[in-house]
Amino acid sequence: MFPLLIFPSIFVYAPVSSLGLKKCSIYDPESNLITVFCNATLSTIDHDVNNKTVLKKENNGIWTLNAIIKVNPNAQITIDKNDTSWLRITNQNVSEPNFIKISGSAKINGVKITSWNSSSNDVIKQDVNGTLARPFIVVDNATGPVDISNSEIAFLGDSKYPSGGFIYRHGGNGSSIYNNNFHDMWDGFYSDSVQSITIKNNTFYNNLRHGLNPDASSHDLTVFGNMAYNNSDIGMLCSDRCHNILFDNNTVFNNGNSGFELSSNTYNSTVKKNFAFNEKVGISIISSSNNKINDNIFKSNERGIFIGGNSSGNNIYNNTLIDDKIGIYFDNPLTTNNLLKNNNMDSKSTTPFFLNG
Repeated sequence: MFPLLIFPSIFVYAPVSSLGLKKCSIYDPESNLITVFCNATLSTIDHDVNNKTVLKKENNGIWTLNAIIKVNPNAQITIDKNDTSWLRITNQNVSEPNFIKISGSAKINGVKITSWNSSSNDVIKQDVNGTLARPFIVVDNATGPVDISNSEIAFLGDSKYPSGGFIYRHGGNGSSIYNNNFHDMWDGFYSDSVQSITIKNNTFYNNLRHGLNPDASSHDLTVFGNMAYNNSDIGMLCSDRCHNILFDNNTVFNNGNSGFELSSNTYNSTVKKNFAFNEKVGISIISSSNNKINDNIFKSNERGIFIGGNSSGNNIYNNTLIDDKIGIYFDNPLTTNNLLKNNNMDSKSTTPFFLNG
């Protein structure tokens, strides 16, 4: 160790190797924690830690991580196809997962990241209630973007917060998420109080709750050209004071409940030019106001458009409803002052407008 003079009488110690070179990461065996201090790849972390029981590289760029990684603020981790094809993250034991916590920034490109059970030599499968501990990745108060592209992120997470899979929590603003597959997670994507993220051309499928869920005051997200299917609950959801969210040119089908949902005071958001089919509800608007739902196609759903709760001021226009059992369904007398205009329903949508008492 050697001191770096920052201010008079204040010293910060940086880890050094036996050769006197500054390390980018350090491993603490007591906490089973790798801390990343600067810009690192898995190869540079492996070089610094030098412990195959903690981080081991197999043939063909396959890595097994048996520890927690924490990326400090102002540090960056890069996991890409230059030195990685597949990152497999194990549990410490049955109830304690290893995980990656990103408080700086990250670039993930062209790789596969999953959980891993070394005993069974397989990913860790989750039960329907999400009770099994599984590794996860959390972007926690990150100071920079966490960009993901051309990758497969799968078999991570459980129902506990914030270990649901790959979660953006109070950070990662300005991130780009392009051309990925997110599957067999608790949520394919979840965000809490983030902004200015672009989510484009991804596929979210076979997730145990939602495919994509910006939540808890997340705002100014662009969700464009994605697909969500076979998720147990909702394909694409925005809830809990979400605002200024754009869902544009996405496709959803065969999800457990709704294809799209705006709920719990989501406002000033737009759902346009999307395609929802084979859903219980094409889109649900629940206790959410002042949103635009336009130029979408809702086909072969039990209900095309559902409006309930204290929802008002929504502008619903130029949508096409085909073969929906019920076209547009109003569920609550408090649902008032919503504008319906130029919505086209074919004759097979047997009850185009319905009000429940």
